Amino acid sequence: MASVTTDSGVVVDKIDKPDDGAVELKVTVPESMLQKCYDAVVDGFNDTVTIPGFNSAKKGDKQTAKIPMQLLINHVGRKEFTSACVEEALQNSLPEAMGLVAADALQDSERITTHFTEMFDAFSGPMCSPAEPMKYDVLVEMNPVIKFTGDYKKLSVTVQSPGDDSTADADAAKFLLDKLKDLSTLRVATDRGLTPGDAAVVDIDALRVNEDGTDGDTLQGMKQDGFQLDTGDGNIKLPGLLENLTGMLSGEKKSFTIVFPDDWPQAYVRGVKAKFTVTVKELFAREYPKETDALAEKIYPGMKTMADAKAAILEAIKAKYAFDLKRATDEACVDALAEICDVKLPRSVVEEQGRDMYSEQLLAMQVEKKMSPQALQQLASAKMVNEFITKQKDEIERVVRRTIACEELSKLEGLVVDGEELAAEVQKAKEEFDQFQTEYNEDQLWRQCTEAVEAKLAFRWLAENVNITVLPPVKRD
Repeated sequence: MASVTTDSGVVVDKIDKPDDGAVELKVTVPESMLQKCYDAVVDGFNDTVTIPGFNSAKKGDKQTAKIPMQLLINHVGRKEFTSACVEEALQNSLPEAMGLVAADALQDSERITTHFTEMFDAFSGPMCSPAEPMKYDVLVEMNPVIKFTGDYKKLSVTVQSPGDDSTADADAAKFLLDKLKDLSTLRVATDRGLTPGDAAVVDIDALRVNEDGTDGDTLQGMKQDGFQLDTGDGNIKLPGLLENLTGMLSGEKKSFTIVFPDDWPQAYVRGVKAKFTVTVKELFAREYPKETDALAEKIYPGMKTMADAKAAILEAIKAKYAFDLKRATDEACVDALAEICDVKLPRSVVEEQGRDMYSEQLLAMQVEKKMSPQALQQLASAKMVNEFITKQKDEIERVVRRTIACEELSKLEGLVVDGEELAAEVQKAKEEFDQFQTEYNEDQLWRQCTEAVEAKLAFRWLAENVNITVLPPVKRD
């Protein structure tokens, strides 16, 4: 433990806490400084408080008459007066204490761990005057020590391609079919049974089949009355269901058994044999519009012919492939870098990142107008923010580790943020906030934008220096 006494007599004992990535400062404020703080508080209240029958002291007035202390304290309140004295003492002593660790301290990470009221005893003398030195503890996080456990210049990653020329035609065809489906019409089908692609209104019920083949309990969540069923485009995921529905007439009721796959999303029915009972109440055939040039604008805005629309769709699909591949590559590279980044994550940085992420969620809700301003305001409460940080701790820490790793890479490689690029990023963010009339902190905005631009620099460096293997797209059915 190191001990230092400042010129004004403040004694600071420094205790290293390497496991927390912090130091603890035990601060003792002498009575001589407390007296000056006390006098300053008295003068301050005399300048601002007016009591009937007394004139508050006027600055520069030679005929000043201070309010009697007992009357002043009674008027202000003993607790409020003492609080003001403690606050004044903290404002005068904390900067001196922080001077001991300022060079290595994480900005704005200091946290006074002594309860505010525990410092009241220092001003327990007559008329709340200083009675003893004031003591308090401060926990200060240090700039994290960062070490790469591997050679960041020899990273290798593998990413899956979202698609290539072999899948583009199929994806473009599906896109076109979805657009045509949106423009299609439905007509009541009474002259035939259900065929794949039809729409129907059905009642569905499902029972568990017991081992002896008898009917068991109703499967929760499976019963649906008046359910609007679309049988096209692979919308029915349960194997065997469409096959059993095919051919059913409007008004027909049918029972059949199906075994849920072992990989079904709902775990409680995986591998379960179920007896389904389906009644087709209404049946509709889908009629698609003819692919004429008159339809081109509706299929893809700005196109005059169907040939142009199909070409534009294919180009857009390939552009999305490129975008998704770049994003996946960036993510994989920075994750690989973060994996070899050995660092004790500062608590204050994790909490700040959590608050930023929560604010982004609220902004997205505001942009999408999914919630009223009143509901958003309730969600912005400190309690909701803290709950988010607690629940999303792992993801928040992953983001912080990635950020720290990128910052260290930028430092080691001498990557410098371009002023114009940063200014453009800030202006873009401001316009977005202004558009949705959202308040923002100017300093915080610049910091966030700086981090965003630094991340882009790191992504560029990683993309050029990491050994990247791109696997072909997943084979599709």
